[in-house]
Amino acid sequence: MPSFEISVTQTERLLPMTASTSEQATPLSLLDATTANFALTNAIWLFERPSSIDEHNFDFLNHLRQSLRATLDAYPQWCGRLKAVSTIDGTVDNEAKHFPPHARRYGRVYVHYGTCQDQGVEFVTARSSATLDELYSPSRPIDQPLWNRQTVPLKDFVPSTSIARALNPDPPNEDGLYKPLMAIQITELACGGFILAAKITHPLADISALIRFVEGWAQISSSTLSGGPETAPSPLFDPARLDSLAAGDINADGPNSALIEHTSSLPLHRYDWWAPSLNAPWPTDAPDVFQGEDLAPAGQVMPWSEWDVNAPVSNYIVHLSHDQVEFLYKHATNDPSYKPSRHDAVVAHIWSCIVRARNLSEDTGPVHCGLVLGVRPAFQLGDAFVGSPVIMMNVEMPGVEVAATTGSRHDSETVLLSPIAQRVRDTIRRIGEPAHLAAHLHRLAYEKSPQRVWQAFLGRRHILVTSWARAGIYNVDFGLGSSIRYAEGVVPDMDGNILIKEAPPAINAASSSRQSWTANGVDVSIHICDEDMQRLLQDPLLLPK
Repeated sequence: MPSFEISVTQTERLLPMTASTSEQATPLSLLDATTANFALTNAIWLFERPSSIDEHNFDFLNHLRQSLRATLDAYPQWCGRLKAVSTIDGTVDNEAKHFPPHARRYGRVYVHYGTCQDQGVEFVTARSSATLDELYSPSRPIDQPLWNRQTVPLKDFVPSTSIARALNPDPPNEDGLYKPLMAIQITELACGGFILAAKITHPLADISALIRFVEGWAQISSSTLSGGPETAPSPLFDPARLDSLAAGDINADGPNSALIEHTSSLPLHRYDWWAPSLNAPWPTDAPDVFQGEDLAPAGQVMPWSEWDVNAPVSNYIVHLSHDQVEFLYKHATNDPSYKPSRHDAVVAHIWSCIVRARNLSEDTGPVHCGLVLGVRPAFQLGDAFVGSPVIMMNVEMPGVEVAATTGSRHDSETVLLSPIAQRVRDTIRRIGEPAHLAAHLHRLAYEKSPQRVWQAFLGRRHILVTSWARAGIYNVDFGLGSSIRYAEGVVPDMDGNILIKEAPPAINAASSSRQSWTANGVDVSIHICDEDMQRLLQDPLLLPK
């Protein structure tokens, strides 16, 4: 593991270039509220040394600072404070009294901004003795298709700033500052390259929203450097639009029983965080405000016996080349009556390999692929929609079927992909129907808390797949003559966490938003327990020949 130092040179809070003239309090959407306890949305970009600026006469960091402030003009809510409704009788603070009834229920999250208490975005600058070549080799996809991510921990370049969470206490620090909702760090490297790391509380932005923000920042930077007209970002921050798509009347005193019944048959996990369990590694008590209330179960008891949260976890990135993805796609689409996508094929392949690595090849019990689905397309919200409009679906099959392999005419073993990819596609289609999503929103509006039900799990029988496919993570250009060498996603080191994203462009090749997301291959970040990882790495089917 290479040894390098990182020293912070400045930490400050940045507010929008244009001061706010009015106080705003906006309830975030029902789906945003479900993510209040999720890990932060977090990405890292490694940039080559800028070639189109005079580094001796150009204040690179101040340029990024000022263009960031200009970008925040379009995102003032990210500079405010995140709060949650903590009562069960509908009483709220003054700024939230105009909210509709459904947004004044316990656990609903809102953002309060345009006041003297706006905290701004934390902006950190740093220097490191590391070089790009030490951190990431451009030939990695070829030389190291199985890349141990613990050898070069890029997350060391993420700002250490503590980010506010709506449901946690947030007292001011010794300087009177509250925790910010977002933090960004720019680290200058010894070779002249730099690293950009950004993290934000999940209810305000999923990865699509975060990348769109960084793209907007980069566009302002580019137009400033070129002297052209400034292209201001145009995000759509309208959480009420999503909630308005819920079926029925979510402001009524009680739910529509037919809509609740509608959701019961959908392929969605309903694990109850408040259900008592002797094996739970974390507290499962209902919030104090519900003490003394006879709470009906909201779902299943979490199967903690299937997840050893103390087991050591390894993290490898598995690189699948473009040709390997096409190979998987071909094998996944051999049934002409079904048309899975390339993404379905990659999910099916990785899931199959992990199930075998977990020694479940002969297990007839169910295994689960928790697949995160963005609902912008289904609800026609548009790419500019800001927030976390995501749900987690349950793709379920017997372990023996997910792990199944077959011999080909050349007598070489391959994964039996088609049935798995078909199940993935069928589940996406079913959940993605607007009527099903609308019913789900209705039920969510009447949960005792939007955070009570977890739609996923981890451990031996589960994986949780987050996808950054088509998110455009390599389409960021600050106009500095500095291409992206590599982009990293940061997810918790927990047994079953999977992140699928585009692989970096080939050496000296420019990325294009018009090319297929698999053009440069696919990087799959896999977090599973150490013993299973060793079996996974030895699986001859992991990297298709």
